[in-house]
Amino acid sequence: MRVILFALLSVLLATGAWAAEPKKLKPVDIKKEILDNCSGIPFGPTIIMDAKSVTKEEMENAKADVQAFINQVDAFQVCMVKLANTLGERMSDNDKRTMGAAIDRSQKEKEALGNDYNKLVDQYNKLHK
Repeated sequence: MRVILFALLSVLLATGAWAAEPKKLKPVDIKKEILDNCSGIPFGPTIIMDAKSVTKEEMENAKADVQAFINQVDAFQVCMVKLANTLGERMSDNDKRTMGAAIDRSQKEKEALGNDYNKLVDQYNKLHK
């Protein structure tokens, strides 16, 4: 009887049924997760205009394009934060750096485009009073 009990305990311990090991979390393909869930980093419109020759309508269209891009970046960044919260412990340090770099890049592009547009508006206003 003792031999059977010992054999049963040995089998249970060997198979992990007695004391379950913590589950190993499945690694994340962070680039795929970003593309699948947040559609990748938005790219801003290129605004190449001469303040001397641009029309008011072109300025208004450029403003709409810039505002749409800013909204896309804001939505992307919110999505990234939600994705990071969802993935949680599954993310490696490298995954976290990748997400941080994507958010940083989108923020810098948003700020650069906004600054470029504001400079164009200033130049336009000076020339078309």
